Amino acid sequence: MSPFFRRWLPAALALLVSAGSLPAQTMFGRISGTVLDSSGAPIAGAKVTVTDTDTQAVRTVTTDDHGFYVAENLAIGPYTVAASQPGFKAAQQSNNLVTADARLTVDFKLQVGNATQTVEVTATAEDTLNTVSAEISQTIDQTQIDNVPLNGRSYMELLTLVPGAVISNPDQFSVLTTLSATNQSVNGHRTNSNNMTVDGMINLDGGANGSLINNISPDFMQEVKIQTSSFSSQYGRSSGVAFNLATKNGTNQFHGAAFEYFRNDALDARNYFSPQKTQLRFNDFGYDLGGPIRKNKVFFFVGEEWKRLRQQAAPIRTSLPTTAELQGNFVGAHTINEPGTKTPFPGNVIPASLIT
Repeated sequence: MSPFFRRWLPAALALLVSAGSLPAQTMFGRISGTVLDSSGAPIAGAKVTVTDTDTQAVRTVTTDDHGFYVAENLAIGPYTVAASQPGFKAAQQSNNLVTADARLTVDFKLQVGNATQTVEVTATAEDTLNTVSAEISQTIDQTQIDNVPLNGRSYMELLTLVPGAVISNPDQFSVLTTLSATNQSVNGHRTNSNNMTVDGMINLDGGANGSLINNISPDFMQEVKIQTSSFSSQYGRSSGVAFNLATKNGTNQFHGAAFEYFRNDALDARNYFSPQKTQLRFNDFGYDLGGPIRKNKVFFFVGEEWKRLRQQAAPIRTSLPTTAELQGNFVGAHTINEPGTKTPFPGNVIPASLIT
């Protein structure tokens, strides 16, 4: 064995083993349904082909005796589903969007005819009714991510879009430019009871659930799925919401961006309680790029982001001792007792010998 393989083979095996133990079900979806003839009778042994529109990855399954099929562990993205059987016209449904942990139902009724004929149906863009599970969830797609303004460019702001979310700290910018994960309470749960994951992996400091490990840039996110109740026991780590973020992946088309976001006190109004504007310089910049390494086979996505924050604290009011009090003279002020006793100093004046 060459030195190259001796060096990298153990690492590759370790990566494969660890990948096999990942909570993959949280980052993949499934498509299932039935294939019937025009009379409603099930068609057994029908061929169902599920094709990822972005990467052209193909999954082929067959129906059982009841005409039922299921394609599991599908990567998120748009899919075309086709069903065929000798003696019937082929049927095809496109624009079936699979989200994280989604369970789509795509049914077919095949018409008798030539197998070379195809009946094509384009799925609508409206939400698909989940008839498989009773979970209450909301999926925030890439269009929303790109257009919803996020204070501090923190993806934790997306949690406020679901019903039942309450902000626990009114100073959003100071919190969201940190890695704090305890700024929102959903449905009355504690702020540190939410389960934050990125591509199915925990993104929380395990010590107290109070801090994110990484604040993923919105430009690197493909979708966010937030499940608030009645979700699967696989999310049983925490009692709050299951907040699962999916990052972008490469496709057959190159796509990328360079970005710069900033805030500056020159564009801000003065705080009502402050005599003057405080300095604020916030720059958030970076890039991302994705595309094919080998078309229809291997893809890549890479991105980097930098944040620079320079900010003055808002002025506050405080009481300072007078010149006489600095010399130990508290005449007219509250009573000063000798240390360790309840005996007041004569004239409420601390002797100079006791002042360091």
